[in-house]
Amino acid sequence: MKTETIKTEAWIISTIEDTDCLMIGGGNEGSDIVADIRTDHPNAEQNAHLIASAPEMLAALKGAQSALRKAMPFIKDPDDTSNIGAQLYCGEWLDEVNEAIAHAEGRELGCI
Repeated sequence: MKTETIKTEAWIISTIEDTDCLMIGGGNEGSDIVADIRTDHPNAEQNAHLIASAPEMLAALKGAQSALRKAMPFIKDPDDTSNIGAQLYCGEWLDEVNEAIAHAEGRELGCI
């Protein structure tokens, strides 16, 4: 049986000849399967890549969260009216990032 493996930084997407699924997993050559996607779905390959990159995306979101939290004090000077737009913009993005991280970790936002 022929096996093709596509490596990502996070998890591995494997296909096995004569099967109708893509397997996503980590461990030794992807042996710890975290998802099994049927190839008859029209977006199967895109979904597999999205799932396989989930650990990297979560790490990137946590980095963005940290950067936004560090930047907020520098743009919250109440006497500097030029920063009002930046405050709102960064605050809204921080809210979005917090929600996405909580969702990815299986938590509700209020539990962060």
